Amino acid sequence: MPRLTPENKEFHTAQMRENICRVFAEMFAAKGDVSMEHLAERMGIAKGTIYNYFKDKGELTAAVMEIRRQAMSEQMEKLIRPEFPAAVQLETLLRIMWEDFTTYRHLRLEYLRSNPVRHLPPRPRSLDILKKIVEKGMGNSEFRSMDAEEAALFIFCSMIGKFRHFLLNNIEADIEKEIRTSLEFLLPALKK
Repeated sequence: MPRLTPENKEFHTAQMRENICRVFAEMFAAKGDVSMEHLAERMGIAKGTIYNYFKDKGELTAAVMEIRRQAMSEQMEKLIRPEFPAAVQLETLLRIMWEDFTTYRHLRLEYLRSNPVRHLPPRPRSLDILKKIVEKGMGNSEFRSMDAEEAALFIFCSMIGKFRHFLLNNIEADIEKEIRTSLEFLLPALKK
């Protein structure tokens, strides 16, 4: 067995944290709730081992949510094509947000319960992507002139508010209906 050095210890720690996060997210997506005992059992490790990497379930949930935010932003950057009109880009962004929300709804609910604004997460890249969509729409006269940052923030916050409403009231979302409703509300405001 190779000797444990600071470099490979750091690598091992990062790998273990990543594995714990991945399994936790998979279990939440499949079951809707995960105890630390079940997570440890699924991973074939002692429950205490998890606490070597995360101080509690709230910290683990926050780490997984950050991974989800990054993955969602990467998907947006990949699927939102620059040659598409801004309205199509906006629809793609909404679809990605709704699909991620419905897949990881239980994880998001756990995050809301266990992380009541202990700290603000970093500015989401998806907000910057949304701002670029608004700027593109203004640049090609598809949208009216406005403060792109304010418009992006309004759209983003309204989506988060909708997600929270669905979560806290345990409502299943019809993605196609929600995307259509959101576009029917947003596009006229952006185009006027």
